[in-house]
Amino acid sequence: MVNIRIRVKNLIRKYDTRNPLKIAKETGIQVIYWPFPDQTKGYSVKMLRNKFIVINSLLDDVSREVVAAHELGHAILHSSCDTYCLREYTLFPIGPYERQANIFAAELLIDEKDLNEYILCNMCNEDIASCFNVPVQLIEYKLESLR
Repeated sequence: MVNIRIRVKNLIRKYDTRNPLKIAKETGIQVIYWPFPDQTKGYSVKMLRNKFIVINSLLDDVSREVVAAHELGHAILHSSCDTYCLREYTLFPIGPYERQANIFAAELLIDEKDLNEYILCNMCNEDIASCFNVPVQLIEYKLESLR
């Protein structure tokens, strides 16, 4: 299995950013915004050797970034597969590919140094999530990866 933490650290170092949209652009992954009428938040797809991330344009900016990070995880880690779809009620499912994409998003969006400072201040996970503008589940994934 690929070490997701190392993959993400290498991407951050190489592109000097944690921004999933900038990394997608630098790696040749096209990001498209589309107003999905249902609960679809986004998906990644590979067509004719080209990778695309499609994000629901009706989402707020914070949610778009989280979805972009998650779908970037699929595009980078699971490039041999065709399509992944992220729906509102399945943001944090148990399947291995979804779990890996969530770990990727947590590693990308949550800086370990800042996280450790918040932990030393005895902040709860909900408050830490608020500081990073991510769902609390991503904080839990990040903390789990540090154990």
